[in-house]
Amino acid sequence: MSQSLPQLPSIQRVFLESIASSDPEGRFIEVDGILTFYKLVIPQKHQQLLQQNQLIPNEPNKPVILLLHHILGNQYTWRNIMQRLADYTDCNVIAYDRPTFGFTERPTHWEEGKNPYTQEASVDFARQVISALGYEDKKISFVGVSAGGSISCSFAIKYPNLVHSLCLLAPSIMPEDQGPPPIGRHILGSAPGRLFLKAALYRYLPLTSLYHDCNSIPDWETVVKPNYRIPLTLPNFYESLSWLMKHFIPLDILPYKSYLAQLPILYISGDDDKYTHVDKHREIYAEIASVAPPGAKMDFKILSNCGHLPQDESPDEVIRHIVDFLKRVGI
Repeated sequence: MSQSLPQLPSIQRVFLESIASSDPEGRFIEVDGILTFYKLVIPQKHQQLLQQNQLIPNEPNKPVILLLHHILGNQYTWRNIMQRLADYTDCNVIAYDRPTFGFTERPTHWEEGKNPYTQEASVDFARQVISALGYEDKKISFVGVSAGGSISCSFAIKYPNLVHSLCLLAPSIMPEDQGPPPIGRHILGSAPGRLFLKAALYRYLPLTSLYHDCNSIPDWETVVKPNYRIPLTLPNFYESLSWLMKHFIPLDILPYKSYLAQLPILYISGDDDKYTHVDKHREIYAEIASVAPPGAKMDFKILSNCGHLPQDESPDEVIRHIVDFLKRVGI
C-alpha cells in the first residue's frame, strides 16, 4: 500500500520564515490558511512570573490590545510602544503584519468570494487573528494608525460587542467616493502598474511625506528605513500590493457613526499630517462626536511637530495619551 508523501511548504513560506528568523520576538501562526507573522508581548511582571515557573494571574476583565498598522507599514511600526503599553495597562498586546505587508504570506490564489486583499477581508482577518491566538473570549482595545484606524472602526461597527475601545491615530476615514478612482485601481492592478509600484517604492519607501521630519527619528537611515524596506525584497510583495490597489475601496464608516459613538474613542492627529489635514481630522471627529450619547468617553488630541504616523514620530506622547485614556475609561 503506497503512502502519500507529506506536503512540502511553499517556497514563499520557507523564504519568509528564514528572513523573519532574524527577529527572535516574532512568531508565525496560520490564520485562514495564511501564514501570519505576529508579535505578542505581556507585562514585564508576568514575564518574571514565567521565569519563576509561577502561574500568571487570571485577569478576566482585561481586554487584549490589538495594534493595526498602516498601508506600506508592518508591525515594526509599533516597536516603541508595544512593551510599554503592556506594562502600563497590564494587558497583553498583539501586533501582526496584515496580508501584503511585512513577513505575512501573500496568497496567489483564493476561493471565489475570499479575496484576502480587500478592506472588508482585513476586518474579518483581525477577528480570526484574535481567535487563532486564543483571545476570542476577550474584548479588544484597538490601536490603529491610518488604514489600521479605519479597519478598527469597521470592526467596531460589525462586531460592537467585541470591542472595548478605539484609539485612532490619524485614521483614514473618508467617504467611499473619495477613494482611488476605478481607472486608477485598474492601472495599479495591471502588469504595467506593478512595474510602476516597483520603481516608485524601491526609490521612495518609506514615504517621507508621511512625516513631519523623518530625520528627527533616531536611527532613521541605519535601522528604521531598512526595516520598512525589507518587505520589498520578499516573494509576491508587488503582486499582492497590486491586487490590494486593484480591489481597494475605502470602508464605509461615517454613515455608521452612531455605532462608533457608543464606544470610548481616543482620536489623535499630528498638526502636520500631509496625508489628511488636521482640520479634516477635526471634522471627522466632530461628526462622530455629534451623535454621541451624554457622558460619552471621547477625546481628541493634536500632537505638535508630527505627521501622519504619530507612533513613529511621537511615541512618548502617543503612549501617554493612550494610557491616560484607557485608564480613564476603566481598563
